[in-house]
Amino acid sequence: MPPADDQSNTNMIVRNTGGAQARPDCIGNPYANQTSQQFYNPNAFALPLANAGRFGSCGVGILEGPHMLDIDFGLARRFNVAERFRLRFEATFTNALNHTNFAPPAMNIASPSFGVLQSALPQGSGGNRTGQLSLRADF
Repeated sequence: MPPADDQSNTNMIVRNTGGAQARPDCIGNPYANQTSQQFYNPNAFALPLANAGRFGSCGVGILEGPHMLDIDFGLARRFNVAERFRLRFEATFTNALNHTNFAPPAMNIASPSFGVLQSALPQGSGGNRTGQLSLRADF
C-alpha cells in the first residue's frame, strides 16, 4: 500500500519512518489460482477508502512466501597410503537437487508487480547448485 494513503487518519507515515505502512482489507483468498506470475491473488485485497478512520482488516504477517527446498550434501573419505602418509578426499554440494527457490514477491498491492515471483534466491541462500571437490595430503 502506498505510504501516502493514510486511510486510518493516524498520521502513522509521518511518525514511523521505519517503513510502517497501512494494511489493506482482506476480501478473498490470497492463494487462489496460484501461478509464478500471480503468487498472491491481487483480487483478494482492497484499499480502504481514504480517510476511513481505521486500519485495513488484513492482519500483520498473514501471507506466506514461496516454500524453499534446499538439500546440502557432503561426503569425505580418508585413505591410509603409508604409515605416515594419508590422503583425504571430500565432496560437498549445496542445493544438491538444484531446485529453484524463489525470493519473496513484491508486497505493495498498488503495484502491478504485486505477488509476482520475479527472481530466484542467490547462491548460498538456497540458490543454484554449487559443488566443491578437495584432496588433502597429510604426512
